[in-house]
Amino acid sequence: MARSVGRFAYRRLRIRRDVAMANLKLCFPEKSDPELEKILEGAYVNIATVLFEFLYFPKFTKKNLEEVVEFKEESRRLVEEALKKGKGLIMMSGHFSNWELIALTIGASFPGKMQIIVHPFHNKAVDKVAEAYRGHLGNSTVPMANSIRAALTQLRSNAIVALLADQSAARESASATFFGIDVPTFQGPASFALKTGAEMQAGFLIRKADCTYLVDLRKIECDDLKDDSEESVRKLTQRHVAMLENFIREHPSDWLWFHKRFKHVIAFHETLDKVKHG
Repeated sequence: MARSVGRFAYRRLRIRRDVAMANLKLCFPEKSDPELEKILEGAYVNIATVLFEFLYFPKFTKKNLEEVVEFKEESRRLVEEALKKGKGLIMMSGHFSNWELIALTIGASFPGKMQIIVHPFHNKAVDKVAEAYRGHLGNSTVPMANSIRAALTQLRSNAIVALLADQSAARESASATFFGIDVPTFQGPASFALKTGAEMQAGFLIRKADCTYLVDLRKIECDDLKDDSEESVRKLTQRHVAMLENFIREHPSDWLWFHKRFKHVIAFHETLDKVKHG
């Protein structure tokens, strides 16, 4: 059903199609238009899949979730080893594959340990439902506006702070290179990691051919960064941004291309104008 809805949205509704295509052209200048259209169609299917699976969240239990998502022992061990250090864990991800489902999976495996930093929905009724779904198997959420103090408290209690850091930051923010383009990027997660000594990991769900998933966790190395200076923060930020880019390159249809990630880049607006006018 999600495939059908996604393909219908691609062919008929075309919501934010121009933005997504401009992003794709910037990131994959070497690809032909038919190749980009194929990626774009897959992106519509992916977002429909995320929605349908999110609506199923109340029916998940720890047991039946394991039938849908494979959480390999080596990835689980990464989390356990980080928490053994006693300084908490910052879990990075992006709007990739089903980003809601990976949070549910990790939270089910480490109940009461994970707090998700979220952007609340403008509609309060929708936001209340989303909060309940996200916390269904033990996670808690905190709005972005209140996240600094909450995250510090969470890390001091040797728990997990999870967040998505692939949206556009303010124009005046420090830049990181993403698909060869310098874009303003949130520096907070890297700063937190270096100030508190918390380990930083990146986590993504890989969708298999049968539509089940595999959890892929990676440690983001920072042992060589000896302080929390601006330069160290910049380097660590670049490392998690580069890791996200690698996953997107391997599975390009699984990222949320509809977001204006490059809105502060002149080339994006030039490309968007060309796409709008054919």
